[in-house]
Amino acid sequence: METSKVVTIPNHWTSPKYSLGQRTKQGVIVGIQYYPPNNLLTGLCNESWRYAVLDKNDFSEVSHLEEQKIQPLTPLELHAELQAEIEAYQVEIVILKQQLETVSNA
Repeated sequence: METSKVVTIPNHWTSPKYSLGQRTKQGVIVGIQYYPPNNLLTGLCNESWRYAVLDKNDFSEVSHLEEQKIQPLTPLELHAELQAEIEAYQVEIVILKQQLETVSNA
């Protein structure tokens, strides 16, 4: 059984522009952190959201980006990226089925 998780954002915070798991030109968003106004860590007077993004070219690299540095994918780019990932998984499934057949015939 799958359970869903709900994140509640206090009413006095702005909502983040992007969401967990969203694919962007930089990679996939794997974390979101809110910085309140006048935060000593950021040195910013305004509130801001920062995103942890798993690099699409190096899955061991995570970048921490400010909201204005995130570039969302266009619908066409997202479609192409998802289609390529589906095709890669289909190839992997074929290989696994061949390995399973080899093991079963042994």
